[in-house]
Amino acid sequence: QIAGKDNLRQQSAMWQAMLMSAGLPNSRQILIHGFITSGGQKMSKTIGNVVDPFDIIDKLVEKGVAEEQAVDALRYWFAREMSTFEDGDFTWEKFVESYSANLANGLGNLLSRVLKMAANAGITNYELRITNFNSEFMEHLDSYEIQKAADWAWTKIKEADEYIAKEEPFKKIKIDRDAGESNIHYLLGELDGIAYHLQAILPNTSKKISEALASISVD
Repeated sequence: QIAGKDNLRQQSAMWQAMLMSAGLPNSRQILIHGFITSGGQKMSKTIGNVVDPFDIIDKLVEKGVAEEQAVDALRYWFAREMSTFEDGDFTWEKFVESYSANLANGLGNLLSRVLKMAANAGITNYELRITNFNSEFMEHLDSYEIQKAADWAWTKIKEADEYIAKEEPFKKIKIDRDAGESNIHYLLGELDGIAYHLQAILPNTSKKISEALASISVD
């Protein structure tokens, strides 16, 4: 049972009493979420600061972003930038900055770099292997802490970027092929895991990564 924080009393007390009076079971769990403000103000038709999610997606599409990517961009904002239980503030400027830095340039850049290294190394037909959610990730989802689950995934993205910077497989492959391939195999596995976990948060992005990995294979 999900309700905003302004409905706490009605949902947790009054509605439960009504259920009991009707001889019906009480709610097993009630999730009370915070408000989404706009530019620091509560959304109001009178003020004219209401944000329509469909307008956000349309605006991205107009800027050349594919519709599926635009939908996941909005999902990303709610997952990573908004707490389930606290108030969160939305502005177009914050949204674009977060999308560009962490989704388009962050995850998108990592995928592009690793696939390019695999192609240059002649690695083809990668078999997807990750089939279980990480226990820490699942704990966050089970407790409705979507933001922490998204942070977990982006920690993995950051670690993969740091691994590339440290090991430099794009250079290593030229002087030590076995070591370079091993590094690239590791990165493909990390992308595999990231994609598997993102299906719970960003299904379109997860599918795109998995399809890219399915087009190659590791010996």
